[in-house]
Amino acid sequence: MQSISPKYDSATVWLHAALATGVVVQLVLSAVMHVPAGPGLGVRDWHREAFEIHARVGLFLTEVIALHWLWSCLPFSRPGVARLFPWLKRSNRTILLQEFKDLFRGHAPSSRDFSPLAGTVHGLGLSGVTGGAIGGVITMSAISPARRFHAASFTGWRFGISPWATQFGLS
Repeated sequence: MQSISPKYDSATVWLHAALATGVVVQLVLSAVMHVPAGPGLGVRDWHREAFEIHARVGLFLTEVIALHWLWSCLPFSRPGVARLFPWLKRSNRTILLQEFKDLFRGHAPSSRDFSPLAGTVHGLGLSGVTGGAIGGVITMSAISPARRFHAASFTGWRFGISPWATQFGLS
């Protein structure tokens, strides 16, 4: 009897679980936090504590994102980085377009096979949280000048919207 390899390897599953959990925690924290006026300034309340937790979870999540990209790019990972960007191959674009049309007709892609539509949603989601993490790291770094700090904050905020869209897309 021939064994069938699973659709996803265990490292991908665990990285995805950590990433999804961390993103949900970050979204909840960002909905209730207040950014303090500066170090040592402002009122210490639970909104400020939410900000502090958001910063710490964000650093952990940045490491998970980096590991996820690293693992996805390795040749033995399943499904691999090619599944995150299926539209790069012409043959997948026609399947992706058909799956998108089927989705509007109320038919979801099969969960047994690799779906270019699901890969696209995951690839865009991982790219979005990567952008948010980069913006967050630049914002939290003390070495960035004021202009870059504000640009990074705005970039992090804009990319921070993408996980909400990804969650909607996965629903």
